[in-house]
Amino acid sequence: MKEYEINEETMAIIPISYNQTLVKELENEYLIEKKAYEIMEDSCEYYGSTYKGRLTAAKKMLNSSYKIPIIIEESENIIFFPTKSSLLEDCCWINYNYIKKYEKCEKGVKITFKNNNEIIVEMSKLSLDNQISRSSMLELTSRKRKISKK
Repeated sequence: MKEYEINEETMAIIPISYNQTLVKELENEYLIEKKAYEIMEDSCEYYGSTYKGRLTAAKKMLNSSYKIPIIIEESENIIFFPTKSSLLEDCCWINYNYIKKYEKCEKGVKITFKNNNEIIVEMSKLSLDNQISRSSMLELTSRKRKISKK
């Protein structure tokens, strides 16, 4: 499969090799012939913005500049965060809304999603705590702005 847009069922975007990415959804998995970063860029454009535009907005909302979570699509509140610098080839992207629990393990952190599917990501538990906190703040800030406009 060459084309893929992140949707409300996408849980994780996991690089497998230089130009192959595993996409985990609630009920399906797909092997995509693209870099994870390209899937993120294409998905942002599919929903009417650019990756750079979404990143710039999130940086301003969070007053932060490193490993920034982004809102892929506003109405469904699809928020993904990177496990490391988004410029690195092995950066995974995790949907904040599907995390059920996580715990430290030998190779990093084991994330359990709401459907009980599990993945292990190479990052510290503290770093994951920070990413979840940033994603939560991004969601809260976005919701407050939507409410204040009504």
